[in-house]
Amino acid sequence: MNKKLIATLVLSTVVTSSFALSAQAASDKHVYKNEKGKVHTVSGKLGKASGSTPEARALSALDKVNADFGFDKAQGKFKAKDTHLDENGTTHTKLDHTVNGLRVFGEQMIVHEANGDVQGVTGTYSALTPTATQAKLDAKQAIDKAVAHTGYTGELDQAATSELLYVPQGDVAVLAYLVNVTYKSDQPGRWQIFVNATDGSIVQALNTIENATGTGTGVLGDSKSINTTLKSGKYYLEDQSKPMFATGGVIRTRDYKGWQFSFLQSDMTDADNVWDTANQRAGVDAHYYAGVVYDYYLNQLGRNSYDNAGHTLLSGVHYGSKYNNAFWDGTQMSYGDGDGTTFINFAGGLDVIAHELTHAVTEKTSNLTYSNQSGALNESWSDAMASVIEGKNWLIGEDIYTPNIAGDSLRSMADPTLNGNPDNMSNYVNTTSDNGGVHTNSGIPNKAFYNFATAIGSRTIAGKVWYTASRDYMTASTDFSGARSATIQAAAALYGTSSDVYNAVVNAWTAVGVN
Repeated sequence: MNKKLIATLVLSTVVTSSFALSAQAASDKHVYKNEKGKVHTVSGKLGKASGSTPEARALSALDKVNADFGFDKAQGKFKAKDTHLDENGTTHTKLDHTVNGLRVFGEQMIVHEANGDVQGVTGTYSALTPTATQAKLDAKQAIDKAVAHTGYTGELDQAATSELLYVPQGDVAVLAYLVNVTYKSDQPGRWQIFVNATDGSIVQALNTIENATGTGTGVLGDSKSINTTLKSGKYYLEDQSKPMFATGGVIRTRDYKGWQFSFLQSDMTDADNVWDTANQRAGVDAHYYAGVVYDYYLNQLGRNSYDNAGHTLLSGVHYGSKYNNAFWDGTQMSYGDGDGTTFINFAGGLDVIAHELTHAVTEKTSNLTYSNQSGALNESWSDAMASVIEGKNWLIGEDIYTPNIAGDSLRSMADPTLNGNPDNMSNYVNTTSDNGGVHTNSGIPNKAFYNFATAIGSRTIAGKVWYTASRDYMTASTDFSGARSATIQAAAALYGTSSDVYNAVVNAWTAVGVN
């Protein structure tokens, strides 16, 4: 929700060629760099990759671009994470950069190949010198230090987890434990904390909870039809009608009743399946809108729930006391009631729910790191999909924000400057607050999405390009320049390089100063 403009930093982008692929010879190779000169994409007809498996072919393909990214041989430096075959028959294989067999946080490569023909490589590689090869702390010690760093002394909502890996710090790779700490309180936390595995110091800490903020009656007084389940004479806010139910997934909505712990939630029930009491309104909206978001991702994008495996969508309403926020904590959605002045109940906005559940989708696709440019893209992708799914305007949060002030919103995608956010790289905000300005600088890619969608006259097509880019062409460390390349590649894959869609996405990013 950060709406303050703090400082500006003018950035330029360095590329070795444009994305006008149709004007180039088929054998040309195109190398793309960000404003700091770091390669993030190599595309073109790169030759044949050998191997009987996607992983083997991906390693072979990486050896064809090793000089561009700055490594010698792929074997021993990369390990396949997952493989996806898209609708056009292109295989996208994600590989983690590894050092001494351990993954390097945030550094991935994606190889795009069709029947062995290498079409491109996307990602990030840094030549790093490891600080150590053996940990002196064990996992429990690292978890204890991470929890202490948060300052939280209550019971954790989920058991903390840890992973030994390397985290880039300049030109070195620090051996560290990545510890995930999640809890609910007045200031809920979903922390990624890197604990130095040799001396126990905190290398980096990110709180990735984004501060955003029958028949039933919703928060705004409107009536809705909702799918419920009858059990032992009571109706429950549990929707078993979606395709996810075939694998055990449901849409379920529960009530915190002012508490802040998941285990204190209780089921929302009703005797006659008419959900019209004041306390039920938030539950009605959370339940109904979760179904709208699920249906959109399934019917328009072919994605079955946030993980594409039909996982249950769980929501909890009435979180805390007058809590001014809504958030995804890695397992469920939680909605505060708002204080009645700055916000009303957060479940009352379809775009709010679509925004938060898209964070869950992003976590399972590109997994954009929640800081700096990748964090701003994380926020922006949620805003973009929220504007697509709601479809009524280019405002974010207008239904639940400042109920006594008409016409305002948390963010405007058409004009980010209305909320103090930049709409061009010439006004990029260089700051250490808000995880590096993730909400503020999201205005730049937001404006690019608005430019794109309005130019082609279709939010649906624009959303498909953005989703495909996140799924197939973006990694955890993708920056603005990399996002431009990713969306252009997605447009090319879906609609071809001579299409109006392709040209529109190129122009959309150029107009906001991202080249």
